Parts: sequence; C-alpha cells; structure tokens
Amino acid sequence: MCGISGYYDSANSIASLNESLNLLKHRGPDDGGTYVDNSSNIGLGHRRLSIIDTSILGHQPMLDSKEKIVLVFNGEIYNFKELKNDLTKEGFTFKGNSDSEVLLNLYISKGIHMLSQLNGIFSFAIWDKNLGQLFLARDSFGVKPLYYSVAENRFCFSSEIKSLLPLMPVDSNQTVDAESISKYLSFLWCPGIGTPLNSVKKLSPGEAVIVKNGCIVNKWSWFHLPFFSQDQKQVNKEQSISGVRKYLRQAVHRQMVSDVPVGAFLSGGLDSSSIVAFAKELAPDIRCFSIDTRGKNDNGFVDDLPYAKLAAKYLKVPLDIVTIDSHDMANDIEKMIFQLDEPLADPAALNVLYISQLARKQGIKVLLSGAGGDDLFTGYRRHYALEIDKYWNWIPKSVRLSFQTLTGYLNTSNHIKRRIIKLFSGANLSREDRIINYFRWTNNTILESLFVPELRSKIKCNNPN
Repeated sequence: MCGISGYYDSANSIASLNESLNLLKHRGPDDGGTYVDNSSNIGLGHRRLSIIDTSILGHQPMLDSKEKIVLVFNGEIYNFKELKNDLTKEGFTFKGNSDSEVLLNLYISKGIHMLSQLNGIFSFAIWDKNLGQLFLARDSFGVKPLYYSVAENRFCFSSEIKSLLPLMPVDSNQTVDAESISKYLSFLWCPGIGTPLNSVKKLSPGEAVIVKNGCIVNKWSWFHLPFFSQDQKQVNKEQSISGVRKYLRQAVHRQMVSDVPVGAFLSGGLDSSSIVAFAKELAPDIRCFSIDTRGKNDNGFVDDLPYAKLAAKYLKVPLDIVTIDSHDMANDIEKMIFQLDEPLADPAALNVLYISQLARKQGIKVLLSGAGGDDLFTGYRRHYALEIDKYWNWIPKSVRLSFQTLTGYLNTSNHIKRRIIKLFSGANLSREDRIINYFRWTNNTILESLFVPELRSKIKCNNPN
C-alpha cells in the first residue's frame, strides 16, 4: 500500500503538498518524494511502501529521461514482467526492476490506451508536460482508492480524504453531503461517487479522467464487467468448477510477484482457504494469520478461529493468532474512523489492522486476502431473499401487508427474529424497491429520525444508482 497526492492549481504550493503527504505517511513509511512544476501549476507527491524493487530505482515521483512525463502510482501491476518484455522489444530500456517504471514507459508507448493492457490493482496520476494534461485512472474493481476535488480551475487528488483537505481552498464547499450520508446509513457504504463532503468525489472503479488547466476535460469508463456482454458462452457445471479453479490459481500465483515476504489472512472460509491452498504451491511455508477476539457477543455471528485452525492443519501451514479483547476493539473504533475517512459499520477493519500489525512485526509487508467470494457465490442472506423474491407476486398485497404488520411486533434482540422482520419489511413494495430494500440496513422511518430538518429535506430516494 502506497499513497499518492497532487494538484493542478496555481494557488497551491509545496507546503500544502508536504502537509498532504504527512497525512499519508502510514500508507508509505519506507520512502517519499515530491515533484513541483510551478510554471505548469503542477504538484505531485508519493509515499512508498517498498514491495517490488525495494531499491532507490523504484523511487517516486518517477520521471522519464527527458523529464517530461511524471508518474505517481499506488498499487501493483501483476503482469509487469510480460509488459516489460514487450516494451524492451520496442526499444525501451530500464534502469530498475519496478512495475512503476514499466507503467511509466507503457504510457510513453501507448498513451491513455495503455489501460486495457494492465492486470493489477492501482490508482495513478501521470503528468504529461508535452500535452499539458494530467491523466488519472483507477483499477477495474476499485481496490485502490482515489479521491478528488475540482472547482474553478483548481483540481486536487489523493488516496485519502484527510490528505486531500490541505490541497483544497480554505473557502471550498466542505458542507456535508446529506444524500451520501443517507446512503452510508442505509447500505453501510455509499454507492456512486459521493463522499461525506459535497466537495469531494471518488473516481469510480474502472474510470479515468483527463485534467487540463485545473479542469476535467474528459472522463470515461475504460473497464466494463464481462458478464454484461451480450456475447456469453454457456458452460456446464464441470466447466464452471474447472474454470474457477484454473483462474483463481492463476490470479493467486500472479499476485505473488513481491520482492518481500508474502503472508496470508486465514479465516477458514472458502475464499481465504482457497487462496492459501494455491499460494502454498509457490510458497510451501507461507505464514498465515488469524484473530481470536475475547469477550465478543456471538449473537448471530460465527467465530472464524476454529475453522482457521482446521484449515491451517489440513493445509499444513503455520498459523499465527493475534488475541484481542473486545474492549480493546471498542477503544480503537475512533482510530478506525480516522483512518478510513468514510463511515463504515463493519468492525472487521479492526481485525485487519490487528492482524497486519502482527504480520509487520514479523517482517511481512504483504498479506493475501480473500474478498468477494460471498458476493460471487451467493453467500449472503440477501442472495437467498433475491432467489425467493419471484414468489412474492403470487401473494396478494393485502396478505403481504399483514405479514409485514405481524412480524413488526417481533423482538429485535433475537437475530433470527430480526431476519424475519427484515424479510417481510418490504412486503408492500414494488419488485424494484423490494430488491433495493434487501440491501438496506435501516428503514426510512429510523433513518429520517437521525437527521436534523434541514438535512432531512435534502435526502432523495436512496437508489444505489
């Protein structure tokens, strides 16, 4: 994890850029640097966590030999070695072995059309002095963050909201975005480009922008999920299983390109266990990490630790366990909020923090982690609700309303009864609104009561689009 920051703004300075970078130091404790071109009103900054080519040759901001192209980059390009071979055949030479240098030269070779060739997780900014433009892009699934603010020929960006604030005008509109706050409270995240502040936006996953003279002149989506394509091949169960195994193994192997030791989170679930199994093929002694939380409330939640131990024993990998008291977690909630910037209701981020701290103490900077398994393989209760949703229209609306009323009297302290209430809470809604309701965590009545009148009036319909 690294951090990037920068501006295209005549009123900004190296002082504000350094202030921004100081707020990103936790993302990149190994190295840092700045590039400022006052004649072009450009400033770029970088904080580095050295993963690939840990030498000074991987230092950023990275400039080409003519000092006309400048890169700041957060992430990893998994196919950088293949891209480097292709660029070498084109006549490019390389000083080091970093994926950053490959990214820089790929832009020189292909320009903004480079994006379709990248396999990795990233957010980056490239200043092209020849064209007088700043080019920013985010990876296809939005793994790496990128926030920006633009107003009156003043553009700035950063990996985190807190580090963006020093680059923004003092008189900028830093009012609360009521609609986004409503979405955070409804869905536990904010679909779309919104953030808690009206003046700060997110670059969407698979999106890129061109900035000239402090203004966004072009924005486009360079990536679209392949299953939305009309040209889809039908596969049977056996082909699906073999395909998942083949491509998951390929994905895990290509992500082990680090020049520093790699470990893995292990919860004992399908995703982390599969990842460790494939990682073990390249690193037989891969260190795995899990957490033991003492004093937690087990109401409706499964303890991962017994499953993590079983998986570690079966896979024959070492398992390090960090033990945390639930009171410690409560005390660290404020720290979690500060680091994440955006509201988050899931304390799992604290588990990640504790495990990462333990791994770092043991000299491991990179941890493989399973994410998205439940989303892809229908592991959440809302997926079951979606599966049976087609039967709702067979039930008369009057009966559905009766179900909703009766279940509303159930005791919410019991997790099973809470789920029954949730299932019937949208019984009277249209199909589209009912599907949205499955993803909501708070009903409108409770939600509206949390807002003061002037904000309540600004809340629109919570449509995740």
